[in-house]
Amino acid sequence: MEDAGIIMGSSLALDYDKLGYSFIAYVGVFLNNTSQTKFVLERINQIPFVTVASVTTGKFNIFCKIRAKDTKHAKEVIFMIDDIEGVYRTETMISLEESINDKKRLMHTIFKNM
Repeated sequence: MEDAGIIMGSSLALDYDKLGYSFIAYVGVFLNNTSQTKFVLERINQIPFVTVASVTTGKFNIFCKIRAKDTKHAKEVIFMIDDIEGVYRTETMISLEESINDKKRLMHTIFKNM
């Protein structure tokens, strides 16, 4: 499967609570202009507390998942995103609990149906 390009690598499962990064928030990013998407994503990629960033349709241009130590730290991360040139504004949702985070479920379903 590696030779076929299906398996592209592997990852670690971390206990973020034990590492002190249990605070999760989702940040919707509005851009001044969609042509700034690549530039803004390059700047977001430089913020290590942003663990996922997706270009989206609908309400937001970019949707990010962040991990932080606490609300104060989350505010700092959100302000880092907000300060990027081309970002018009952000909208944040705090995660009360990450109830499902299982990348293996889909993989098992796909391989079962092959």
